Order: sequence, then structure tokens, then C-alpha cells
Amino acid sequence: MYESKTALRVALLSQRNSLSTEKADSWSRSIQTRLLETPLYKSANAIALYSSVQNEAATEKIRDHSLQNGKRVIYPRLLADRKLELVEIESASELAAGKSGIAEPVGDKVFSRCGEVDLLLIVPGVAFDLTGNRLGRGQAWYDRVIRQWDSRATPVGLAYEFQIIDRLPVDPWDEKVLFISTQERFID
Repeated sequence: MYESKTALRVALLSQRNSLSTEKADSWSRSIQTRLLETPLYKSANAIALYSSVQNEAATEKIRDHSLQNGKRVIYPRLLADRKLELVEIESASELAAGKSGIAEPVGDKVFSRCGEVDLLLIVPGVAFDLTGNRLGRGQAWYDRVIRQWDSRATPVGLAYEFQIIDRLPVDPWDEKVLFISTQERFID
């Protein structure tokens, strides 16, 4: 067991960053395919995704499938106050490198909580445990987004199997995911 979030973050980021491109691509395809096959994905009419960086599980296959099948596709954009806003895109060409070098939406179609929407909120993580706790990069961006959307969204983590650990250290502000898709299983 790791004594702190920092030690766990360093160890797992190192392991993730050491993955070969081929292995990360292969596992990412499996993770995404597993999610695409679930009733959870099939029934959602809106999908919020992240742009993967530093060997995170990729989301492009989910994005492309969602766009081709008429689902609303949303990405986060980092604001000046270090908060995220969700912006809808209609094609991959509406993404460009943002302030932090991560692909963000360039449009102005801000996605809000109004109206009936079944939002599947796909979130990245450095680690997850089997009870849905999530360890991110330490900025709490996705904790705030999950909290903001509350029961109006279903948070799902994408992770490589080695990122699933027995128990994560948890702080009061940490938000859980309800499901996790790995290359080996879909965890409820």
C-alpha cells in the first residue's frame, strides 16, 4: 500500500509512461471497445470525453463512434480561473491544442445542465479502486465536474488494468466513478 497520493501518482504515472506505443494503442482500443458494447453507452445520448495525454487510455474511437451514431459529443476546455467548461463538438476538426497543450474544443457551444440529457461522463485517472474511488493528477478538475453534474451524469473511468488497485487514499472532496472500463473487464 502506498502511503500517500503523491507516491501512488508518481509510481503509476511512471508505469503508464513506460508503456510502449503499441501496447498503449492496443489496450486503449480494447478499453474503448468494451465500453462501446455496454448498454450504458448505447443508451446515452451525450458523451463527455477527455483528450488523452501521456499514454492515458485513448478516447478517439469512442468519439468517432459517437459522432457517427448521432450522439452529442462534449469535451472540456480549461478556463482562465482553472475551471473546466464542457463544450459540444460536431467533428474532430473542432479540437485544437489549448493553453496546456491538451486538445480542447475551439467552438462556443457550451454544454449546460439544462434540458433532458443522458450524459455519460468519461473521465481519466491515474488510478482507480474497485469501489469507484479515483486518483487524478491532483488538480481536482474532474472532481468538480462530477460534483457539478451530480446525478445528471454517469461518470465512467477508463484505465489500464494495472491502474486498478485495492484501495486508494481518499479525501473528502474526491468524487467517485460508477463504472470503470479496462482492457480486461468492465467494472460496476
